[in-house]
Order: sequence, then C-alpha cells, then structure tokens
Amino acid sequence: MLLPSNNPWTSRLRQLGIRLAQGLVACTLLVYSGICIFFFVRQEALLYDSKLTLETVPSDQPFQLPFQTVKIPVGSSSEHLNSWWVPAPQSSEDTIALPEEPHDILTEPKVILYFNGRAGNKGSRSHLERVKGFRQLGFSVLLVDYRGYGNSSPRQPSEASLYEDSQAAWRYLTQTRRMAAHQIVIYGESLGGAVALDLAVKQPNAAGVIVQSSFTTLPAAAREMDWFRYLPVDWILTQRFNSLAKVRSLKTPVLFLHGTADQIVPVWMSHRLYQAVPSETPKELVIVPDASHFRIYRPGQHSYLKAIQRLVTKMQ
Repeated sequence: MLLPSNNPWTSRLRQLGIRLAQGLVACTLLVYSGICIFFFVRQEALLYDSKLTLETVPSDQPFQLPFQTVKIPVGSSSEHLNSWWVPAPQSSEDTIALPEEPHDILTEPKVILYFNGRAGNKGSRSHLERVKGFRQLGFSVLLVDYRGYGNSSPRQPSEASLYEDSQAAWRYLTQTRRMAAHQIVIYGESLGGAVALDLAVKQPNAAGVIVQSSFTTLPAAAREMDWFRYLPVDWILTQRFNSLAKVRSLKTPVLFLHGTADQIVPVWMSHRLYQAVPSETPKELVIVPDASHFRIYRPGQHSYLKAIQRLVTKMQ
C-alpha cells in the first residue's frame, strides 16, 4: 500500500534518501580525492622501481664481456654514478657481419651511452644482451645506473636527478675519456628514452640518439594503464618527461625502435615521436614484429642490429 505524498513518513523517507545519496557522493569524492593525493605525494616512490642488487655482470655467462667499473661524480656533490665501461673489440674477429649489410669494424672510436628504464638496474640480462650486440657492431658501451639504482649513491630518484645523472655521464665521456661529441651515440630504453632525448636536445653534436620502447609524455603513458585512466594524471604527475615537446627541436639523428607486442608503452607513441621530429633531422622508425617491451632484442635478431648498423653507416 503506497503512502500519500503528503504523509509525514513519505517526507522523512525522501529526506533520508537524499541524505544517503549525498553521503555516498561525499564518501566517493573523499576516497577519490584521497587516492589522487596519495599518488601525488608518493609518485616518485611509485614511479622509480629501482633495484639495488645486480642480477648479473658483463663477465658472466653467456655474455663474457670485458668491463671496468667506474664511479662518475655528479656535479659538485659527493654523490656518484656506479657505471660499467665495456670496451670495443680490438679486432674485426670479435664483430659480426649482418646479412645483406656490408660491415667493417668502426673506422674511429664510437661509444653508446646507455640509459635503462624505470625498473631494475644496469645488471638486467636484457641490457647485457643488447650490449653484447652493440659491441659486435664495434661499439664501446657505458652503462649508467642513476642515483638510487644499483650501487650508485642512494637517494630518491626524480626527473630532475635523472637529467643531472645523464649530464654527468656525458661529462665523463667528453672530459675524462676525452671523446668528441660526434663519437657518442645516446641510447635509452622506455623511461631512459626520455632521458636520452633530453640529453640529445642539450647535446646536438652527438652522433645520434636511439630511443627504444619509449613514450610521448609520462602522463600520456599513465593514461594507457587501467588504474590511471580514471585519474586526472595531468594534474597529479609533476614528473612529466615531455619527450613529445623536446623532439620538435631535435637536431641529432634519431632512431626509434618499438615492438608490436609492447603491452606497457603502446607502439603508436613511437609513431607520434617520429612524426614530431623536424623533417630536416635524419630519422628512422623501426617496428619489430611480435617484440615485447623488454625483450625487443634477442641474440641473433638481425632486424634490430641492422637498424643500428644503418645509423652507424650514416655516422662513418
């Protein structure tokens, strides 16, 4: 039996329903705001998944690479980057000839300055697989752990500190090892790709920059993740890594590498970065079929090395 609309119980029930709805909305907004504040305050701790323990070293099987551990000072502070210097082979016997690609050992010294992504450290096996491939092309390689990663100085990493670390590594190569800018290729994976692009814009005389599996901006990459697509990431994230804006002024030859099976950073982001590079800047985009975010290169995968070989040929 329905109560008349003018019945006092009807009015009270209606008011109670309104208050419950208002309370539910208020609680939802409070929880949502709390989540946003949590991610805003904790974004650096959540973003940088640094590991202190090294999974492997270059001399381990199956890499068997010669290397030297070097400590690179950062600015005027007492902090340092713990890095590995892997020298180039001394003869063509240790290099490879790629199918359908003429190849000789590099006619002058060349080095790849290598920056890893947000997780792990320089001791990840996937990094050393690539380093072995680079060395077979005739490169020396400097692998850098940012501060807060591996055995580098402990601290909470940030966008600003990663940029400082990249510049410290550049100074080490150009001042301590006295390498000319045109002998240095900058390489970055994922988040390291944003670091590499920032350094390349600041050092336009570098030989080239290779950007693997990287994103347009960090907020754009966050919006691709299930959890973050419901949050106002443009307001939350102060860590921007805006590579899309930076590539528009890039003068250094650039190679973008991305796998079609990348489930962390969508492949269209490399397309966007490639399109934004000025037309007068030498550029190439190589999409590797069925390659994932981390395993874009496996030993013997010639399409990956051939793309880098083409960049090498342009630098000769």
